[in-house]
Amino acid sequence: MNSLATQAFSPDSLRHAWTEIQAKDASDGVIGPAVARFAKDDEDQLARLVAELAWGGYSPGVLTEVQIPSGEDQRTLHVPSVRDRIVARSMLRSVTPLIDPHLGPASFAYRPGLGVVDATQALARLREEGLGYVLRTDIDQCFPNIPVPHARRLMGALVDDAEFLAILDLLLARPFASPRRGIRRMRGLPQGCPLSPMLANLVLAEVDGDLRAEGFPIVRYADDIAVATSSPGDAWEAARMLTAALRRLDMELGADDTEVMSFDEGFTFLGEDFGPRYPPVLEDARVEEPDRRVLYVATQGGRVRTAGGRLIIENADEAEILDVPNGLVSRIVCFGSVGLSAGVRSWAFANGVSVIFASRRGSYQGSFVGNHRSRAHRVRQQIGMCGSPAALRLGRAIVQAKVSKQIVVLQRFSRREHAKEVRDAIVSMSNMLRLLPEAGSSAEIMGVEGAAAAAYFPALGALLPPDLAFTHRTRQPPLDVANAALSFLYTLLLGECVTALYAAGLDPVFGVLHVDDDDRPSLALDLIEEFRPLVVDQIVVAACRKGTLTSTDARTEEGRAGVLLSRGGRDALLAAYERRMLTKTSGALPDFGGTLRRHLYRQAQRLAAAIAAEDAEWTGMSWR
Repeated sequence: MNSLATQAFSPDSLRHAWTEIQAKDASDGVIGPAVARFAKDDEDQLARLVAELAWGGYSPGVLTEVQIPSGEDQRTLHVPSVRDRIVARSMLRSVTPLIDPHLGPASFAYRPGLGVVDATQALARLREEGLGYVLRTDIDQCFPNIPVPHARRLMGALVDDAEFLAILDLLLARPFASPRRGIRRMRGLPQGCPLSPMLANLVLAEVDGDLRAEGFPIVRYADDIAVATSSPGDAWEAARMLTAALRRLDMELGADDTEVMSFDEGFTFLGEDFGPRYPPVLEDARVEEPDRRVLYVATQGGRVRTAGGRLIIENADEAEILDVPNGLVSRIVCFGSVGLSAGVRSWAFANGVSVIFASRRGSYQGSFVGNHRSRAHRVRQQIGMCGSPAALRLGRAIVQAKVSKQIVVLQRFSRREHAKEVRDAIVSMSNMLRLLPEAGSSAEIMGVEGAAAAAYFPALGALLPPDLAFTHRTRQPPLDVANAALSFLYTLLLGECVTALYAAGLDPVFGVLHVDDDDRPSLALDLIEEFRPLVVDQIVVAACRKGTLTSTDARTEEGRAGVLLSRGGRDALLAAYERRMLTKTSGALPDFGGTLRRHLYRQAQRLAAAIAAEDAEWTGMSWR
């Protein structure tokens, strides 16, 4: 496996960083003199930089203090040389996929794929939830007061690369040249360095976590903070907690900018004017409308046939209930006793359209996938990988990704009334993650996953309205509406995982972590793990809280145990599932963007690469 330093200090990575710096400098139409000078012989300078980093001769220069206008005031920046900016930007690009998953659900600034709109929408959703008051504040002199030794310790705990960290130490130790005071040492982080925002976010993630642990939903954009609460008293309690958390870091809230406001009165956050209804929640803002859609069929005793280039769904009495052009269908999902004509099967095989079969209760039964063939050498690699050190490394990464996202779900939905239960669950799950690196077999890895799940699901159930709350996960059959909803959507997602694995040239039967028995699609069960909380769990909690899914959506059948979903509940979940899978994002995986459905296929491809080459690394996605 390539080290982080090898990636960051490669000629290609440094050249890419130089290209980004040029583009950023030219964005206002004016090329700065330092960039223009470097550009005159950039190839020679880049070659020297590569050589210095390779043999240990790199030494960063002194920062230059400059004053720039900021409204009616002046803002002080400490600007690195162009060559040092290239090194720092290249390091940032290499380390971001490793650090970003640890920044939590509260931070929206300086992270790929996130921005001001995401932060304001997060606050708007809290208003729609019924939280009527907001603590608005900021951090006084944030970057100059970030405790650099603490930031370095946090980075060292996440980055296991001495060469990379040695260069980071050189960059953090740079003095600055002040026009008035000469050469000086900095206490905090230089605002002109590309690495500073990430280091600041890493430190402030601890502050975010303190608030989240007490059930306060915090939205932070750099040093601008909003905390939504149900009462003014809770808002001032959040201010007290923020003050205490920052003082542990020798930092302070901006006293002049700290206020408790209400949505009814209105206030401004990140340039957006908030009121009782504005800005609206834009549920479909990032949804990408596809050319083709998934066709879900649950008409018991009915069938799907094709005629004249169209797919026709008929009920048990052969009455037509739906007629769509077959060119608009990307996948068919059948629940229960639904027939499929020979013509539909032929069309699906010929056009690469997968068909997923599930029971009426939503249990996955099987699928067929058109025009995809498993590659024999990849299947042999899958079989050969079983029980190997590479398989254990991959299994640990899969469980790490899943449990980390389960923690984010709890953090995102936790409120004051269930803070203790959620906090205790997160502590337990975090302790389980600390055991993961020592897990020396698949059974031990699955033991960690199982122990984390035992803490997670009771806390998840506690986040729901009282009439939908549950204390543990029940399957086969699910015993309540929420568990039925989880099982139903997990089935849909598992079918998509099977299709994605076939498309990547893998056989879903041969798992890395899950054992290949009982005719289960074991590798699909591996692939699905991080997507369960990222997609399904979030949908179900949101649907229960919004009232989209209620206790009236439970139905039972005589002589059969467990709960089935009503047609209305199932349809609402299907709509939410498609909307989530069609949501576009970037920054969740390095150098990749698109819908979550595309990310699922990308993770299948990365899984294939990790199986094919032992030095290829598979990592989970950052939450987006």
